[in-house]
Amino acid sequence: MYDNKREFGNVLIVGLGMIGGSFAKSLKQQGLATLFGADRRVGELTLGVSTGVIDYPAQLDEVTISNMDIIILATPVRAMESVLTEIKSFIKPTTLITDVGSTKGSVVAAAAKVFGEAPANFIPGHPIAGAEKSGVLAANPHLFEKHMAIVTPLPYSDPELLDRLHRLWRAVGADVVSMDVDHHDHVLAASSHLPHLLAYTLVDTLANADRSQDIFRFAAGGFRDFTRIASSDPVMWRDVFLANKDATLATLDLFTDRLSDMRQAIVDADGASMYGVFTRAKSARDHFLRLLEQRTLGKPQEKQLSISVSPASAINGDIKLVGDKSLSHRALIMAALADGVSELANVDLAGDVKVTMQALKDMGVVIEEFGYGSVRVHGVGRTGLRAPIAPINVHGSATSLYLLAPVLAGQAFSVDVLADDSLLNTPFTNLLRLLKSAGAAVSSGAADCLPFKFLPSSINAVSGKLPGPASSRLMSSAVLLGLFAQGDSSFESTMQFDEQVRALFASFGVEIEGQASITVRKAKLEAANIELPSDMQQSLWCVLLASLLPGSALQLQGVTHSGRMGALLDLLQQNGAKLEWCGEPLGVFATQRLRVSFAKLRSFSLSAEQSYEFREFLPCLAMAAVYAEGDSQFEAVSNLPYFYEDRMTTLVDGVNHIGGVGEWHAGTLLIKGSTPHGGDLDSAGNELVALAFLLLAARCRNGATVRDCQKLLAQIPNLEEIATTLGLKCSVLS
Repeated sequence: MYDNKREFGNVLIVGLGMIGGSFAKSLKQQGLATLFGADRRVGELTLGVSTGVIDYPAQLDEVTISNMDIIILATPVRAMESVLTEIKSFIKPTTLITDVGSTKGSVVAAAAKVFGEAPANFIPGHPIAGAEKSGVLAANPHLFEKHMAIVTPLPYSDPELLDRLHRLWRAVGADVVSMDVDHHDHVLAASSHLPHLLAYTLVDTLANADRSQDIFRFAAGGFRDFTRIASSDPVMWRDVFLANKDATLATLDLFTDRLSDMRQAIVDADGASMYGVFTRAKSARDHFLRLLEQRTLGKPQEKQLSISVSPASAINGDIKLVGDKSLSHRALIMAALADGVSELANVDLAGDVKVTMQALKDMGVVIEEFGYGSVRVHGVGRTGLRAPIAPINVHGSATSLYLLAPVLAGQAFSVDVLADDSLLNTPFTNLLRLLKSAGAAVSSGAADCLPFKFLPSSINAVSGKLPGPASSRLMSSAVLLGLFAQGDSSFESTMQFDEQVRALFASFGVEIEGQASITVRKAKLEAANIELPSDMQQSLWCVLLASLLPGSALQLQGVTHSGRMGALLDLLQQNGAKLEWCGEPLGVFATQRLRVSFAKLRSFSLSAEQSYEFREFLPCLAMAAVYAEGDSQFEAVSNLPYFYEDRMTTLVDGVNHIGGVGEWHAGTLLIKGSTPHGGDLDSAGNELVALAFLLLAARCRNGATVRDCQKLLAQIPNLEEIATTLGLKCSVLS
């Protein structure tokens, strides 16, 4: 019965209502704990077991409490003291005790009253999530996903148990933040408690008015939305206001003063004062909505961020990296266009991918996030997208533009596409030529730059040679465009179609034949359940890091040996990298575990064709070449689009600045093997350059600091966590 072998061991939920039940159901469905429930309502316990919310009913006795690893108090806040009193004698010091109450001061006071002082293993918490329903039948395992959970540790809280509490909340999908108890209670009094008080009071006032019947009969959506929370549990909210009395009164007094001012403005017919309040309120709410958007897209960094890297001797560990970024874009789009519900695992949901996901949401696609990197996409079919209420903003993501543009071209509604920053001044001539060649009604700004405007049109099959230099993004654009055409599409490219991308499209029913001469067979798009392989750029970085640092022994999970990733790893092996594949290939992308250890790399010699094929990976390859034996050369870099050469120029400047040797000769990049002393490296704000410089810094004699890393951290927000897991000593500086 008791089994603590699972990640969180034995977990007891005291109070099996909607919040407690949702927590239990999420952990149980993920197999993260053995779930026990205790509740004074025997019927709720019976329902909890029969509906799969918990594993076992339990009593608050010595046998149960002494066997628990985590106890979650999901009772009304006024019942905390009695529950703690009942279980006090049986609690082990290693058992984490937490709660989900919406007030924290009263809970801490109750614990202090019972124990004399709240013990180190008692750490309060509060999820900012809920619903008007109550009881175990309202349990929703996805309730906390993408919602905040506030943890309010005390000065003497056990750090290991605090870490476990953070992991527990992240496991059910919450974004965890820390806050002191008093600050929590005042913030929640304003943001949650006062709105509930107003809703209850307004409904009660109007229900007892002389014209109550007509008031409710003619009330519209605004009244419904404003008073929705008055359907919440009255007992729970009575207890909340009694428990958080001081903070609620302070907030209520402030509101009452402002309401009195507004009343006087109406008496005085003071339109200017009213307009001022309304204008400020609108501006404040718009700001609130932008904050919500930033929570989805990632908050932009206002300060320049640097990463300091100390000299490292080795990295070790077994790590699973987030899914490939380019495949994540494509998987979300294909799942949205498919019929049915797709479940995508190990999706990269950071940086540019969030731009693509938000655009799909704006067009009516329901995308649920559950757990780390997992999404459930409710496909709407090729013709099921709806016109967004505002232009689609691709921000700074060129990949989002390349992959969304063919989808927008095939819709029956008009839509504008905007961007931010440098993307506004980037010409997209080849993308526009592709779209127009298939009959898309699209117009652009000056010089083929954004903004774009799409009008409904009839799409023809894609045929002929793709315009301009070949790229994986343009080839995928052609495939997506062909999905909205009548009949099959056939086109030619100067590069082969990547096998990983082919496998992804095939998962949703799109048959792609050929390598450089491509035929796309029309098919019904069906939902798919797939797990994406590890990101290529991050995988390469880890492989090179382990190869460069003596004593390293690294295992990477979920790496594929197909497509460009396989070709890239083969190149490294040819240059001395020690790579060992373990286990049978699994899944759609034939992923395996890859072992990497230190190796004395030989100099690189990339032909013009290889420089083009691996152009996104040249920064990391060039920095690895700094520590390779002999002189390396990368041909025809100057023939790549200007921004690739700009990156390499920045890298050469950095290498020379810290004591290495990099040179240009007739468009060929030369890197001489050396051991740089270290110093400052300026990435010029480019995320790929910054990532490569971190590789360079790790083996510098004195370490190095990489400047202007905010874009890198936006694309890989858990970079510091990855480095810590591997044992690389680095820290983010603002």
